[in-house]
Amino acid sequence: MNVSAKYIVTHSFWRHNYDISTPSKNHLYHVSNSSLTPGKPDLTFHTSTDSNGPIAGVCKFRHFSSDAEIGLGNPSTPNKMEWGYLHKQGFTKRQFWFRMHLDDGSRQTFTWKRTHSLGSGYENYKLVEESNKTVVAVFSSGSVFSKTTGTLDIYFDYGRRFHLMTLISAITVVERARRSKAAASAGSTGGAAGAAGGGC
Repeated sequence: MNVSAKYIVTHSFWRHNYDISTPSKNHLYHVSNSSLTPGKPDLTFHTSTDSNGPIAGVCKFRHFSSDAEIGLGNPSTPNKMEWGYLHKQGFTKRQFWFRMHLDDGSRQTFTWKRTHSLGSGYENYKLVEESNKTVVAVFSSGSVFSKTTGTLDIYFDYGRRFHLMTLISAITVVERARRSKAAASAGSTGGAAGAAGGGC
């Protein structure tokens, strides 16, 4: 498939912020990651190299739910914000879907699904446009030992809003999975420590 746009996603080591650039190393977004600050979005996309630049979009994880609220625009100008939801499909499937109006006026549903036949990483996702089951994007995960989180290939040029929504939703899926693994690891470590303490 011909690639309309390609994005490289990297992450920092400690706070797990993200940076998004083109293959030619043109920096596009810095993604500030916050999980402990009440009222602050979990992910904030800045059109700069740090968290001080203009905001292009945000994502808020919903508590006690696997869904997330995604906003295109800057929350400081709420009348210009475009909000949508990334919904988890079912309890066992790792599929997430969203709906949005495209630039041509149509309203379409897109679903992120795990894929083993597309992508070049160990944990890949494809974005499917549900009306005709067309794969419109693929997120390939990076190496476990690399700062590269993954690569996003978009195959259809549905406009800047769609590109941004695809980026935000892809990183939301990745960050959700990272937090779940971290929580499970912490729980396992805590359980082992508790068991060891109980035996003393």
